[in-house]
Amino acid sequence: MDLSAKKVLIVDDDDNMREAMYETVRRMSVQIDVATDGQDGFEKASKKAYDLIISDMRMPNVDGMTMMHKLQDAGITTPLCFVTAFGTVNNAVDALKLGAYDYILKPFAPEVIEELVRRVLEIEETSPTIKRKKNTAIFRSAFMAQLFSLARDVAASEATVLITGESGTGKEVFARFIHENSNRGAGPFVAVNCAALPENLMESELFGYEKGAFTGAAARKLGKFELAHGGTILLDELGEIPLHLQAKLLRVLQEKEVERLGGTKPVKINVRILATTNKELKKEVDEGNFREDLFYRLNVISMELPPLRERKEDVMELATFFAEKYSQINNKSLCKLAEDAEKALLEYDWPGNVRELEHTIERAVVLCKEGVINERNLFLHGITINQFMTDKDELAAVDNLTSSHSSDAPSGASGDAGIDFAGTIAEMERELIIKTLKETGGNRTKAAEMLGITVRTLRNKLNEYKESGLNIDDVLAP
Repeated sequence: MDLSAKKVLIVDDDDNMREAMYETVRRMSVQIDVATDGQDGFEKASKKAYDLIISDMRMPNVDGMTMMHKLQDAGITTPLCFVTAFGTVNNAVDALKLGAYDYILKPFAPEVIEELVRRVLEIEETSPTIKRKKNTAIFRSAFMAQLFSLARDVAASEATVLITGESGTGKEVFARFIHENSNRGAGPFVAVNCAALPENLMESELFGYEKGAFTGAAARKLGKFELAHGGTILLDELGEIPLHLQAKLLRVLQEKEVERLGGTKPVKINVRILATTNKELKKEVDEGNFREDLFYRLNVISMELPPLRERKEDVMELATFFAEKYSQINNKSLCKLAEDAEKALLEYDWPGNVRELEHTIERAVVLCKEGVINERNLFLHGITINQFMTDKDELAAVDNLTSSHSSDAPSGASGDAGIDFAGTIAEMERELIIKTLKETGGNRTKAAEMLGITVRTLRNKLNEYKESGLNIDDVLAP
């Protein structure tokens, strides 16, 4: 099994133990990060998706159990294995009951760690949901209450469900709710973003391939349908599947079997299919972009999620939830919404729906000071980070944001602040952009959302920096 794409986080305050585990796992060609205590581990796991976390139980500041609770509260379901001495084995057993994946007793041989890593990652490969916290539905409106009640009834069936609605309305959350309340809830939930898959890779990703099926196919690869066996597959943004693959998808729906690329016989599967789209599929059918027979086969039960602007009573419920979530993720005291912020949130139309609201609150939590989110922290109505940075009061908020992370501040930053506010506005803008990219692990889309600018604007800024001799990839390199 190729583990080179897998990511493992090792959390231990003991330098020798941490280094020993690092060297053992590194020999398996796994990507590894390390953390020195539970808080460091929580922050890393909040910003980057890992396939396994191996953590000591006893650590100063934030111990392993506290880290596990923080991860669970944040909805992070990465398998977590504890390393513990014999004297704390009872604590490790308690951790298993609370959701930990396994524990290892000290002292142990390197082979024990190797076996653990292989066991967890191989299970994850064939069952992507080893542990999953139940989906939390956040709403107050009567309409959404009725919709989730209907979803619970639909979940008990095996019917294919087509979930429609604008981008950002929470279609995947809704699909997970159906899966988790179904008889398949203990099985895998495999979400496939059809819009993100290159067309030339979509067939092999969905249906898999046999060894030697094409150049570079060194081993058999199971497709997403086979990985979802016994559970549910979500075809997210189904309308992006090209016509030539729609016929093959129709066969999967009708025959309950898939044929891998290069395969000689079909493979039976037991999978429930859910699908989402922000397109009007009937219109796509009329325009010849989507097969009519596939549309009717998928449209057994159709459920449409309303845009957030049509259920404003849910805005504050969601905003409060996101404020609590990102306050914890960013290790800040609970950031509460001021009256002017609440008024602004309720008056805004939310063209990006719940997704836009979540990113707005996440950014506001990062930038708020003294535990209060004001309207100016929200960046609504096209207000950008440049305008934000001309306000001296808010420059202090950015100073507070960066002071706790000064150790990884870019060259030229001042002292504890992490950003040199004695420089020009352009320099401050550049350093804040770099800081935000580091916070998002180099994710430009997420960074642009947090900064209140478009991805195109961010890309133009980075090109300007590159032309002046600053390569952002070099700055972000570990």
